[in-house]
Amino acid sequence: MFLTLLYFGALWMAFSYPANFLWNGIIFLLVLLISIKWISRKYFHFIILAFLFVGSVLLLPLIDSPSQAKAFLVLSAGVFYLAVLGAYRLGKYEKDLTAKAMSNLAALSALFCWFTAGYGWYLNIASPAWIIMILFAIITFPIAYALFIVNELKMNRSQRVFYGVFLSYLIAVSIWFQSSWPFGYLTTGVAALIIFYSGWEIIRNYFLDKMTAKRLAFNILFLAGTASLILLSAKWYPAV
Repeated sequence: MFLTLLYFGALWMAFSYPANFLWNGIIFLLVLLISIKWISRKYFHFIILAFLFVGSVLLLPLIDSPSQAKAFLVLSAGVFYLAVLGAYRLGKYEKDLTAKAMSNLAALSALFCWFTAGYGWYLNIASPAWIIMILFAIITFPIAYALFIVNELKMNRSQRVFYGVFLSYLIAVSIWFQSSWPFGYLTTGVAALIIFYSGWEIIRNYFLDKMTAKRLAFNILFLAGTASLILLSAKWYPAV
């Protein structure tokens, strides 16, 4: 709970005093690194929590409504608390499925924040598409790698690297396609997250020996259905 209060305070400082945030953020990340090693006995949980924190900070300036920004602060702190609790429980028992679900939620939330914020800043700065492609690939790899470890997939290190690179490439290609779409950063971020989740779910089921034709068909239908629903219900912006 103490870490969660620190997390909320650090996000509040980023929201209220963005000009003075840098050193506060660095200090919080150092405290988090030491604390999560003590809580979970492993460092890889720090990857998910750190990306969640920085992604939330980057997303905050893109939220126009102060009330919505404050609601986001509360939601982000709630996800952080579940992630810390999951890390603690996994430190006690590595096969705790509920704890794994908590870590998975935090990882997907971190990716959502990064995908949404990254594309939002990309639209505001008007940078070349290859920059956002590289950024998304770099962000995807460590989170995917941490997920492979958390979920105890039957992979060796080279396989974790290979499939992490594959998911990074998948996201980079998807964002290249989406960069020409007339949609805002929120829609694009959600669509990228759905693509990642679908690819991740197929890999997870395969290495947990749960892959069946029905599961594969469901994942493909889930990807097509949810992506179509989001794109059809999204606000279209004119291409400039």
